[in-house]
Formats: sequence, structure tokens, C-alpha cells
Amino acid sequence: MIVDSRDELAARLDACQKCNVCTAQCPVAKVNPNFIGPKGLGPDMERFRMGQFIQGETTLDDCSNCKTCEVTCPSGVKITDMILGARRAALKAPHKTTLGVKLRLRGYVLGRAEYLGKLGVIWPSMANQVLKIRLVRLALDKALDISKSGPLPAYGKPLEVTVGKGGRIRASASKQVVYFPGCYTRYNEADTGRILIKVLEHVGYKTLVPDFHCCGLPLEANGQFEKAHKNGLYNLELMRPYLEAGMPILTSCTSCGLTLKEDYPKLQTTSAQLVGAQSYDLFEFLWQLHEKGELPLDFQEVQASYGYHPPCHLKAQGIGTPALRILGLIPGVKIRNLDAGCCGLSGSYGFKAEKYDKAMKIGSALFEAVNVGAGRGDFQGMTTECGVCKVQIQHGTGIPTEHPVRILAKAYRIINS
Repeated sequence: MIVDSRDELAARLDACQKCNVCTAQCPVAKVNPNFIGPKGLGPDMERFRMGQFIQGETTLDDCSNCKTCEVTCPSGVKITDMILGARRAALKAPHKTTLGVKLRLRGYVLGRAEYLGKLGVIWPSMANQVLKIRLVRLALDKALDISKSGPLPAYGKPLEVTVGKGGRIRASASKQVVYFPGCYTRYNEADTGRILIKVLEHVGYKTLVPDFHCCGLPLEANGQFEKAHKNGLYNLELMRPYLEAGMPILTSCTSCGLTLKEDYPKLQTTSAQLVGAQSYDLFEFLWQLHEKGELPLDFQEVQASYGYHPPCHLKAQGIGTPALRILGLIPGVKIRNLDAGCCGLSGSYGFKAEKYDKAMKIGSALFEAVNVGAGRGDFQGMTTECGVCKVQIQHGTGIPTEHPVRILAKAYRIINS
């Protein structure tokens, strides 16, 4: 992806001279005493770095890219952009520390969530069984430093693509939307995508699902910046006719949504000028319909209670918690917003052997809040928009967790459970 120029970043540094709120709130800094924190790694180091790699700077990979620092920064400094820029510079520097074959291969594997998904769905039941074999997990740990204890998402029947390149648009595009499902929904939990499409049909919208590539965030997180850039350009070109027709681009994954809104507008293509303003989280879009009086309210009563986890990348979008507002309209539904911090998994961060214990410590406050609430009978299950947050919550607590669109689908009588 393309980030702000170094001069633009440097112009924001003075705002950080006396403030340390980002490090105080950073989930990694709370559990890792060797991590100097986002302020130290981003703005403080940037004064000396200014486009060159600092030899011996070893903590760049400790940042989980959760963006909590940017959410809490009172001056709007793009701290994670600085850290990602430093990672980029480190990979290009002639005196860079050479990663071993194991870590380079791991970065390639974990960054290619899309490719892993395409392999996993060829025979999902077999893939899931193989990944549960202890010897296989030990081999992955030994060969690639992929934690033998981490929760690997299961694969299932993939989400169907409904339009290819140059897909036709109806004369009136006002009741059509484009769905960007993301790798997790497309390959690991396609039922969420299918339910979303039925919900949108119920509220009067036809959903188009082009054959998108991965949004690029997992690639960036694992140092595959050039491939992430190519994916972004490919996806924007696929979106171009729909964006030019004024159609909304919807996401159900908060990380994909943040990438479309924040990173894609920085790419050098005409579509980039449109994508930020036309990208919406599903519930953000539905709430706007409700405010215009266009959301059907033919809900049946749903007698259920849930704890809600707001993902870090939802907070970074600055749209509040629209899922809570929508679910609050459904008779019988009780939702408790736990807001207990980062789950710790952070995409592929918690899958790495050396990061697994840190990831579990980061998520410990959330796990405790879930276990206490469920133990007291405050709620029976959990809900969250982020697929990997769901995986981590279930791993850390054993409490069943689902996407909030399933609750809405129950209220619309689209599904029973």
C-alpha cells in the first residue's frame, strides 16, 4: 500500500513530544516489557529514522497493527503508518538483518490467507482433520514457528462468486450493492456471507460478489508489501465500474473494511478517489437505511442474550458500534458491550510461536470479562464482527461466538439458529 509521504508524517511529530497515551493503551506494551511502545517505535524513532533504517532496531515486528494507538491519539497521528513505513524501509535497506529461511517462509505462508483458503476448501473436512493432528501442529511449529497451541480457523464450502470481471450493472444501480467478503468469510465461514446476502435481499438489495483478491492487510502484516499493493490495485480495478455507478461497497469483516476506507484511497488510481466514501461496514449501511426510514422492522422476537466484543479495527473506523444499534431494535435481544480490549490474535500475530503467549496475555482481560459475564448468566453467547476475534474468543473461553448478522437473520426469520 502507499502511505503518506515522509515529510507529511514528520510534520505531525511535534504533537507527540509530551504525550504518551498511545503507549499507555497499547495492548502489546502492557504484556511485553521489551516492546518500547508505539510512541517510541513510531514518532520517537521517526525523528532519527526519517527514511533510513536504524540498524539494530529489533522491535518492529512486535507491533500487532491493532491501531489502538491511533484510536487513542488525541492529535490524529498515524503511528502505525510510521511503523509500517519503517518495516518497508527495513526490508529494502542494504544492511538489513537477514531473516532466516524459516521466518521468511512463515511470512509468505501467513500472508497468503487467500491461497491457504483456496487450498483448504478443495477438501475442507480433510484439511480440518489434518490440522487437528498433534504431530502436524508440532511439525508446523518446528518448521515454520507457527504455534502448536494457536487456534487455526476451520475451512468450509467457499462463498460463491456471482460476477466476474466486467460484470453487468443494471440500468438502475440504486438497489444494488457490492460485497467484499474477505478471506475469512469466503473460505472459513462462508455461511456468514450467504446469510448477509439473504438479509440484504430482505431489505430490498441485490448483492454482487466479484472475484476479489485478499484486501492485502495480512500481506502487509507479514512483510509482503509489494503483493499487498498489487492486490489493492487489482481489487480497485474490479470495483471501478461499480464505484463509478455510485454503488456502495459493503464489508462484514472490520479489518477489510478499514483497509478499503483507509489504505485503498492512498493508491494511485482513479478508483481510489471513490472507494473511501463508498465503503461501508454492513451494519453502518443498515443503520443509515434505518435513519432514512428504509430498513424493514418486521422483526420477530428473539429471546437471547449476548456479550459483544467491539473489534479494534472497528474502533479505528470511527463509526461507533452500529451493530449494537441495529440489534437493539430487535424485541427480546439483550446485548452487553464488554469493550474489554484487544482479543490478542490480531490477524496472524497470535499464530506465531513467539507471539502466542503474548497474544493470550493481551486477550486475558477480554477472556475474563466473557467468562465472568457468562458465569453470572448475563449472556449465553458472544457476538463480534471480526472472524479472527471470534476464533480467539472461542479459543480463550470456550464460549460460542457468532457474527451479529446471524442474530439479525433470526429476527427476519431467515434462519432458525
